[in-house]
Amino acid sequence: MKKNVFTCILYTVIQWTWGIVQNILGALLFLFYLLKEPKSKIRYYHGAIVINRKPGLGSMGLGMFIFNGHVGNPDEEKVLVHEWGHTVQSVILGPLFLFVIGIPSVLWAFIPAFVKMRKEKGIKYTDLYCEKWASGMGEKLSKQPAVWI
Repeated sequence: MKKNVFTCILYTVIQWTWGIVQNILGALLFLFYLLKEPKSKIRYYHGAIVINRKPGLGSMGLGMFIFNGHVGNPDEEKVLVHEWGHTVQSVILGPLFLFVIGIPSVLWAFIPAFVKMRKEKGIKYTDLYCEKWASGMGEKLSKQPAVWI
């Protein structure tokens, strides 16, 4: 128990120092969703703050914030493991996170040419280096299965 509390405190301190940029962005997005949906369920997941949003919007990890758009989905917990992996990447990469993980991840998710290519060639979303790393890191540290879609 003490190790878990210490780990969560250390995780938070590193997020708000080394990973300050993505945490400010994550906090602003968190506040936006909280104002938009004041009754949104909020919980903690291995030190990260998770806010549920409408199902179907997709999920995202930004700093120590996880935006869960897979509420009620059978793979919801696996998605949370993956997104938590992104929060760990934030701890590791600090100010480089947005360039190494964030921007490539958003482009891979939303650029129509990439979406089409994945569909036509049967490429998994988690085949992109930053997504594969997030799922792998989440699984290794949480000791739970991650999503590999």
